[in-house]
Amino acid sequence: MRGRYTATARIEVEEILAHIAGDNVSAATAVGAAIKLAVAQLQAFPRLGTITDEAGIFLKIARPYRYLIFYSATGDTIIVRNVRHPARQYPPVDRS
Repeated sequence: MRGRYTATARIEVEEILAHIAGDNVSAATAVGAAIKLAVAQLQAFPRLGTITDEAGIFLKIARPYRYLIFYSATGDTIIVRNVRHPARQYPPVDRS
């Protein structure tokens, strides 16, 4: 399967990594790698995540950093909708 990020998810990841990099560049690199690895796992196993309350939206945790990846699987594509730290409020799902 292919992977795609919504514009919202791309911005969220950029903001997360920029915030972390302000304190520790190597930690930002590690978090970015964990998010990419989690998305790659979803590309291989799209139903790996858990079902959310939103129809068709799943949740995968990028371990060990606990970032929440909200995604959907349509056709041959994984669409990453949002990426959030669990301390933040759950986002409204990006439907774009």
